[in-house]
This record gives sequence, C-alpha cells and structure tokens, in this order.
Amino acid sequence: MQAVWITRTPDSDPAQRRGVVVFVAGWAGSDELARHLILPEGYDLLCLFDYRTLPADPGKTELYQLLEPYPERHLAAWSFGVWAAAQIFGDSPLHWNTATAINGTPLPISDDYGIPRRAFAVTVRSIGGAGTGKFLERMCSTPEILREYYRHRSTRSLEEIYDELLSLQREALATGSGALPAPGFWTAAVIGGRDAIFPPENMARYWGEAGVPLTTVETMPHYPLFDPNILIRLIHEAR
Repeated sequence: MQAVWITRTPDSDPAQRRGVVVFVAGWAGSDELARHLILPEGYDLLCLFDYRTLPADPGKTELYQLLEPYPERHLAAWSFGVWAAAQIFGDSPLHWNTATAINGTPLPISDDYGIPRRAFAVTVRSIGGAGTGKFLERMCSTPEILREYYRHRSTRSLEEIYDELLSLQREALATGSGALPAPGFWTAAVIGGRDAIFPPENMARYWGEAGVPLTTVETMPHYPLFDPNILIRLIHEAR
C-alpha cells in the first residue's frame, strides 16, 4: 500500500488542524485522482492506494498514530477501497466522525454483495488482454465524465495495476470466504444508480442487511470523483 499526504498541516502548527480526511482509493488508483478534491478549511487529506500488499500490524499502528491527534477524522472509501479500508482499519481503535463507503462493499467479489465472481473473472481477462479502455468507459458511463477522469487519472503502469488486480482477486476472495454483511465502523454508504461495475442491487443488499444508512444517487456512475465537492458534501451531510 502507498500513503500520500495531499495536504498536511505542518507539525509546527498543530493548532491549525481541524480535521483529517482519509480517502481510500479504488483499484488502480493513486493520489493523482484526489488532488482536485476540495476540503473544508483546516482539513488535511491523506490518500491510500495500491493494494498489491497491505500494511502489517506495525505499519497499521504507525498510521493510526498519525491520525489519532486530529480533533475530527473522516474516512471516505471508494470501490475496492471499501474492502481495503476494512482490512486496514477494521481493528483500529480510532473513532471516525464519519466513515462513508462509496460504490463498494467489504465483500467486493460476491454474487450477492459485490461484483459477481464470473463478471470479475471476465474483467480480469479483459484487462489482461486489451487494457483498461472498455473498463474506464463503463466506470464513467458518459463521455463527459470520462474526459473528467482523464484529467486526473493515475499514471501507474498497466503492468502494476494488473498485478494489483490479481492480488485483490486473491485476497478479497480469501478474506470474504463465509463472511456476512456487518456494520463495522461504517456510518454511511453511497451507491450510484448508474454503477456498471458494482451492481447497485448487490450493494444495496449488503448495506441494507448490515444496517448502515444508505443513500442512492440515481445519476452517479461508478466513478464519483467528477464532483470535486464530494468530500465536503459527505462531511456536511453527516452532521
């Protein structure tokens, strides 16, 4: 995993730290995807991405210690980042003022609660053979949102993100074996009615059974970051 601070208050001025937002990106993500996002004044932004490996306990403890001093802590996880956030923060002692899952579930490869297994296997074969072009079209839904994605897209190599996809397939299936929906630390979930990657009905089933408050944005595709104010809205709407 990689962790990149996009904005961070200097250690010499801790009194200016109102809060922190941890954005847990989806598969193939990077900090480049989140650099255009707008935050409330005084909030720092940490982006987590690249799940070829996840931090061991010492690395997780170090991350928790970095976040613990903030007066407010907000988590926003997107797509496969919802699964990654559950692995990273599931045993954390941190309290989240808000923890929002966007277009994903902690069981990301599941016929009932995530991407159906057969569809995921087809995606793996497609990206391994033809690259990400078709996937990105489905992810963004419209030419306008696709153009917006390309303005901020990750520049990680296809080889690297394909390795990540295979790692996610292996680890998500292993950790999700026999698991059932559970609220965990999540305070809210948002799903897009036009999501063509995670079936909206599967996400709604997961969060409904877990008892986590759910909002459906009917016009939203899988890619939600075309809206630069999305983090501000998630924080304000939860108050």
